[in-house]
Amino acid sequence: MRYQVTEQEKHAAKLPHHIFNINVIITHLAISQVALELGGGSPAPFLLVPLISGLVILFLYQRSQLLLAENGSWFVAAHWTQAWRRGRNLLLSYAVATLVITLGVLLGNVFGGGLMMNDFSAEGSSTSIVEKISLFFGAIVVFFTVLYNFLQTGISVYDAGKGIIDSKIEKFAARNETANPELGEGDGDVRQDSQSTEQEK
Repeated sequence: MRYQVTEQEKHAAKLPHHIFNINVIITHLAISQVALELGGGSPAPFLLVPLISGLVILFLYQRSQLLLAENGSWFVAAHWTQAWRRGRNLLLSYAVATLVITLGVLLGNVFGGGLMMNDFSAEGSSTSIVEKISLFFGAIVVFFTVLYNFLQTGISVYDAGKGIIDSKIEKFAARNETANPELGEGDGDVRQDSQSTEQEK
């Protein structure tokens, strides 16, 4: 749905999506690489990823709630809410990945021995292949969640610049009498042309 917004509101509505994507890039690329180097095959350092990312997502949530309570620009608050809900998807993927990895570590400890995999560390240590497999599947869950939401957020940046947001967001960011007026679906210029044609008839 397209809404009547100012240029300032368009720029402000892009900010939460930029924060979301910067968080994704830094935590899931840079920090995960550091965790891989420091961990020596252990999944423990990867807890830095959900910890740091979770703090950013918490900021998105708090900011969205503050903007909704202030009764300022509904359009801007709605985009912050949308960014927070994408962050919520990441939190769910972290929870699933943590559960999978924890089960893998427990199974690896309970059924010690068996197939082991080299950690390629200087100490020549090895880890149960069950733990390695659980780490892989946990990473896959997070990877696809991150990829999907990263692409969707890129689309939201474009939509914010056009004064657009999915009207379904109203379920989580309720509109009031001061909310930005709706301009309808589709391109605004096309809509204005069609109205002019109807008036001429």
